[in-house]
Amino acid sequence: MPAFLLRRNVAARQEPSHRGNYQTTAARFTRIAVRRGAATAPEQAPAAVDAVAFESFLLDTQKQILAEAEHLDGSGQKFLTDRWERPNGTGYGITCVLEGGNLLEKAAANISIIKGTLSAARAQSMSSRGRSQIDPAGGQPYSAAALSLVFHPVHPLVPTLRADVRLFQVANCSWFGGGCDLTPSYLFEQDAAEFHGYWQGVCGKYSPDLYAEHKAWCDKYFYIPARKEHRGIGGLFFDDLDAAGAAFD
Repeated sequence: MPAFLLRRNVAARQEPSHRGNYQTTAARFTRIAVRRGAATAPEQAPAAVDAVAFESFLLDTQKQILAEAEHLDGSGQKFLTDRWERPNGTGYGITCVLEGGNLLEKAAANISIIKGTLSAARAQSMSSRGRSQIDPAGGQPYSAAALSLVFHPVHPLVPTLRADVRLFQVANCSWFGGGCDLTPSYLFEQDAAEFHGYWQGVCGKYSPDLYAEHKAWCDKYFYIPARKEHRGIGGLFFDDLDAAGAAFD
Protein backbone atom coordinates (compact mmCIF):
# COMPACT_ATOMS: atom_id res chain seq x y z
CA MET A 1 0.00 0.00 0.00
CA PRO A 2 1.38 3.48 -0.86
CA ALA A 3 2.69 5.49 2.08
CA PHE A 4 0.03 8.20 1.85
CA LEU A 5 -2.71 5.59 2.19
CA LEU A 6 -1.08 4.32 5.35
CA ARG A 7 -0.94 7.86 6.72
CA ARG A 8 -4.63 8.39 6.02
CA ASN A 9 -5.42 5.00 7.55
CA VAL A 10 -3.67 5.98 10.77
CA ALA A 11 -5.69 9.18 10.94
CA ALA A 12 -8.92 7.36 10.21
CA ARG A 13 -8.30 4.76 12.91
CA GLN A 14 -8.25 7.50 15.52
CA GLU A 15 -12.04 7.30 15.19
CA PRO A 16 -13.23 3.66 15.50
CA SER A 17 -16.10 4.14 13.06
CA HIS A 18 -13.74 5.10 10.20
CA ARG A 19 -11.33 2.36 9.22
CA GLY A 20 -9.40 1.18 6.21
CA ASN A 21 -8.96 2.74 2.80
CA TYR A 22 -10.70 2.10 -0.47
CA GLN A 23 -8.19 3.29 -3.01
CA THR A 24 -6.54 -0.07 -3.62
CA THR A 25 -9.99 -1.31 -4.65
CA ALA A 26 -9.93 1.05 -7.62
CA ALA A 27 -6.29 0.48 -8.51
CA ARG A 28 -6.79 -2.59 -10.70
CA PHE A 29 -9.83 -1.13 -12.40
CA THR A 30 -8.25 2.22 -13.23
CA ARG A 31 -4.95 0.61 -14.21
CA ILE A 32 -6.78 -1.49 -16.79
CA ALA A 33 -8.72 1.57 -17.89
CA VAL A 34 -5.50 3.41 -18.61
CA ARG A 35 -4.10 0.43 -20.49
CA ARG A 36 -7.22 0.10 -22.58
CA GLY A 37 -6.89 3.66 -23.80
CA ALA A 38 -3.14 3.93 -23.59
CA ALA A 39 -2.22 5.39 -26.95
CA THR A 40 -3.60 6.79 -30.16
CA ALA A 41 -2.70 6.04 -33.73
CA PRO A 42 -4.44 8.74 -35.79
CA GLU A 43 -3.09 7.48 -39.08
CA GLN A 44 -4.83 4.12 -38.61
CA ALA A 45 -8.54 3.34 -38.85
CA PRO A 46 -9.80 2.28 -35.40
CA ALA A 47 -10.10 -1.49 -35.44
CA ALA A 48 -13.09 -3.44 -34.21
CA VAL A 49 -12.91 -4.81 -30.67
CA ASP A 50 -14.57 -7.99 -29.43
CA ALA A 51 -17.61 -6.46 -27.72
CA VAL A 52 -18.55 -9.71 -25.98
CA ALA A 53 -15.06 -10.07 -24.51
CA PHE A 54 -15.09 -6.45 -23.34
CA GLU A 55 -18.49 -6.93 -21.72
CA SER A 56 -17.14 -9.98 -19.86
CA PHE A 57 -14.13 -7.94 -18.78
CA LEU A 58 -16.42 -5.27 -17.31
CA LEU A 59 -18.59 -7.81 -15.50
CA ASP A 60 -15.58 -9.61 -14.01
CA THR A 61 -13.95 -6.33 -12.97
CA GLN A 62 -17.14 -5.09 -11.33
CA LYS A 63 -17.41 -8.29 -9.27
CA GLN A 64 -13.82 -7.94 -8.06
CA ILE A 65 -14.30 -4.28 -7.15
CA LEU A 66 -17.44 -5.06 -5.14
CA ALA A 67 -15.74 -7.84 -3.21
CA GLU A 68 -12.62 -5.80 -2.46
CA ALA A 69 -14.59 -2.69 -1.47
CA GLU A 70 -16.77 -4.65 0.97
CA HIS A 71 -13.65 -6.20 2.50
CA LEU A 72 -11.86 -2.85 2.86
CA ASP A 73 -14.94 -1.17 4.30
CA GLY A 74 -15.05 -3.76 7.08
CA SER A 75 -18.55 -2.93 8.31
CA GLY A 76 -20.37 -5.96 6.96
CA GLN A 77 -22.44 -3.74 4.68
CA LYS A 78 -23.02 -5.15 1.19
CA PHE A 79 -23.56 -3.58 -2.19
CA LEU A 80 -27.23 -3.62 -3.18
CA THR A 81 -27.59 -4.70 -6.80
CA ASP A 82 -30.26 -3.48 -9.20
CA ARG A 83 -30.25 -4.97 -12.69
CA TRP A 84 -32.31 -3.05 -15.23
CA GLU A 85 -33.26 -3.86 -18.81
CA ARG A 86 -33.79 -1.62 -21.82
CA PRO A 87 -36.81 -2.41 -24.03
CA ASN A 88 -36.62 -4.62 -27.10
CA GLY A 89 -33.31 -6.20 -26.20
CA THR A 90 -31.37 -2.93 -26.55
CA GLY A 91 -29.26 -3.43 -23.47
CA TYR A 92 -29.09 -3.64 -19.70
CA GLY A 93 -27.30 -2.26 -16.68
CA ILE A 94 -26.16 -3.38 -13.25
CA THR A 95 -26.24 -0.68 -10.58
CA CYS A 96 -24.43 -1.56 -7.34
CA VAL A 97 -24.49 0.78 -4.34
CA LEU A 98 -23.15 0.47 -0.79
CA GLU A 99 -24.25 2.94 1.88
CA GLY A 100 -23.54 3.52 5.55
CA GLY A 101 -20.25 1.68 5.83
CA ASN A 102 -17.34 2.28 8.20
CA LEU A 103 -15.15 3.64 5.42
CA LEU A 104 -17.59 4.26 2.57
CA GLU A 105 -20.44 6.66 3.19
CA LYS A 106 -21.73 5.87 -0.31
CA ALA A 107 -20.06 3.95 -3.10
CA ALA A 108 -21.25 2.92 -6.54
CA ALA A 109 -19.81 0.65 -9.22
CA ASN A 110 -22.16 0.58 -12.20
CA ILE A 111 -22.23 -1.13 -15.58
CA SER A 112 -24.27 -0.21 -18.64
CA ILE A 113 -24.38 -2.18 -21.91
CA ILE A 114 -26.55 -0.57 -24.58
CA LYS A 115 -27.34 -0.63 -28.30
CA GLY A 116 -29.07 1.98 -30.39
CA THR A 117 -29.09 4.12 -33.52
CA LEU A 118 -27.04 7.29 -33.89
CA SER A 119 -29.11 10.45 -33.96
CA ALA A 120 -28.19 13.08 -36.52
CA ALA A 121 -26.95 15.42 -33.78
CA ARG A 122 -24.66 12.82 -32.25
CA ALA A 123 -23.43 11.65 -35.64
CA GLN A 124 -22.60 15.22 -36.67
CA SER A 125 -20.71 15.75 -33.43
CA MET A 126 -18.62 12.60 -33.99
CA SER A 127 -17.95 13.26 -37.67
CA SER A 128 -16.84 16.82 -36.84
CA ARG A 129 -14.03 15.31 -34.77
CA GLY A 130 -12.55 13.67 -37.85
CA ARG A 131 -14.40 10.36 -37.72
CA SER A 132 -14.84 9.69 -41.42
CA GLN A 133 -16.57 6.37 -40.66
CA ILE A 134 -19.55 8.24 -39.20
CA ASP A 135 -22.39 9.30 -41.49
CA PRO A 136 -23.30 12.84 -40.32
CA ALA A 137 -26.91 12.17 -41.29
CA GLY A 138 -27.15 9.59 -38.49
CA GLY A 139 -28.98 6.29 -38.63
CA GLN A 140 -26.02 3.97 -38.06
CA PRO A 141 -26.33 1.31 -35.35
CA TYR A 142 -24.00 1.65 -32.36
CA SER A 143 -23.15 -0.17 -29.16
CA ALA A 144 -21.65 1.15 -25.93
CA ALA A 145 -20.34 -0.51 -22.78
CA ALA A 146 -19.10 1.21 -19.64
CA LEU A 147 -18.11 0.66 -16.03
CA SER A 148 -18.08 3.68 -13.72
CA LEU A 149 -16.91 3.98 -10.14
CA VAL A 150 -17.51 6.67 -7.49
CA PHE A 151 -16.44 6.19 -3.84
CA HIS A 152 -17.45 8.80 -1.25
CA PRO A 153 -15.75 8.14 2.10
CA VAL A 154 -17.04 8.74 5.62
CA HIS A 155 -13.81 10.18 6.96
CA PRO A 156 -12.87 13.68 5.71
CA LEU A 157 -9.19 12.76 5.46
CA VAL A 158 -9.97 10.10 2.85
CA PRO A 159 -10.51 11.62 -0.61
CA THR A 160 -13.34 10.91 -3.03
CA LEU A 161 -12.32 8.79 -6.01
CA ARG A 162 -13.97 8.66 -9.43
CA ALA A 163 -12.99 6.37 -12.30
CA ASP A 164 -14.48 4.86 -15.43
CA VAL A 165 -13.72 2.99 -18.63
CA ARG A 166 -15.96 2.77 -21.69
CA LEU A 167 -16.09 1.40 -25.22
CA PHE A 168 -18.11 2.87 -28.10
CA GLN A 169 -18.56 1.00 -31.39
CA VAL A 170 -20.08 2.01 -34.72
CA ALA A 171 -19.39 1.12 -38.36
CA ASN A 172 -17.10 -1.75 -37.29
CA CYS A 173 -14.84 0.74 -35.48
CA SER A 174 -14.12 1.10 -31.77
CA TRP A 175 -13.08 3.90 -29.42
CA PHE A 176 -12.18 3.95 -25.73
CA GLY A 177 -12.60 6.54 -23.00
CA GLY A 178 -12.16 6.75 -19.25
CA GLY A 179 -9.83 7.90 -16.51
CA CYS A 180 -9.36 8.36 -12.78
CA ASP A 181 -9.30 11.47 -10.58
CA LEU A 182 -9.14 12.28 -6.90
CA THR A 183 -10.98 14.96 -4.89
CA PRO A 184 -9.76 15.41 -1.30
CA SER A 185 -11.60 17.45 1.31
CA TYR A 186 -8.25 18.34 2.86
CA LEU A 187 -5.26 18.72 0.61
CA PHE A 188 -2.03 16.98 1.56
CA GLU A 189 0.63 17.83 -1.01
CA GLN A 190 2.61 14.67 -0.32
CA ASP A 191 -0.52 12.61 -0.95
CA ALA A 192 -1.16 14.38 -4.24
CA ALA A 193 2.41 13.82 -5.38
CA GLU A 194 2.19 10.13 -4.54
CA PHE A 195 -1.17 9.69 -6.28
CA HIS A 196 0.14 11.25 -9.49
CA GLY A 197 3.42 9.39 -9.12
CA TYR A 198 1.56 6.10 -9.06
CA TRP A 199 -0.20 6.81 -12.35
CA GLN A 200 2.96 8.20 -13.88
CA GLY A 201 4.59 4.85 -13.15
CA VAL A 202 1.69 2.95 -14.74
CA CYS A 203 1.68 5.11 -17.86
CA GLY A 204 5.45 5.10 -18.13
CA LYS A 205 5.42 1.37 -18.86
CA TYR A 206 3.83 2.12 -22.22
CA SER A 207 5.04 5.56 -23.31
CA PRO A 208 7.17 8.27 -21.67
CA ASP A 209 4.68 10.94 -22.79
CA LEU A 210 1.47 9.13 -21.91
CA TYR A 211 1.09 10.39 -18.33
CA ALA A 212 1.68 14.05 -19.21
CA GLU A 213 -0.78 13.82 -22.11
CA HIS A 214 -3.63 12.30 -20.12
CA LYS A 215 -2.97 14.41 -17.01
CA ALA A 216 -3.18 17.60 -19.09
CA TRP A 217 -6.39 16.29 -20.63
CA CYS A 218 -7.83 15.74 -17.14
CA ASP A 219 -6.74 19.19 -15.93
CA LYS A 220 -8.49 20.80 -18.89
CA TYR A 221 -11.62 18.67 -18.59
CA PHE A 222 -12.14 19.36 -14.85
CA TYR A 223 -11.35 23.08 -14.92
CA ILE A 224 -14.15 25.24 -13.46
CA PRO A 225 -14.13 28.61 -15.28
CA ALA A 226 -16.52 30.32 -12.85
CA ARG A 227 -14.16 29.59 -9.96
CA LYS A 228 -10.96 29.76 -12.01
CA GLU A 229 -9.79 26.55 -10.39
CA HIS A 230 -9.59 22.82 -11.01
CA ARG A 231 -11.77 20.22 -9.34
CA GLY A 232 -9.75 18.20 -6.89
CA ILE A 233 -6.15 17.30 -7.69
CA GLY A 234 -6.87 15.90 -11.13
CA GLY A 235 -5.63 12.57 -12.40
CA LEU A 236 -5.99 11.03 -15.84
CA PHE A 237 -8.60 11.45 -18.56
CA PHE A 238 -8.87 10.07 -22.08
CA ASP A 239 -11.65 10.01 -24.63
CA ASP A 240 -12.30 9.12 -28.25
CA LEU A 241 -9.15 7.00 -28.41
CA ASP A 242 -9.11 4.43 -31.17
CA ALA A 243 -8.68 0.72 -30.60
CA ALA A 244 -4.92 0.81 -31.20
CA GLY A 245 -4.69 1.53 -27.48
CA ALA A 246 -6.05 -1.91 -26.66
CA ALA A 247 -2.72 -3.37 -27.74
CA PHE A 248 -1.25 -2.04 -24.50
CA ASP A 249 -3.32 -4.36 -22.30
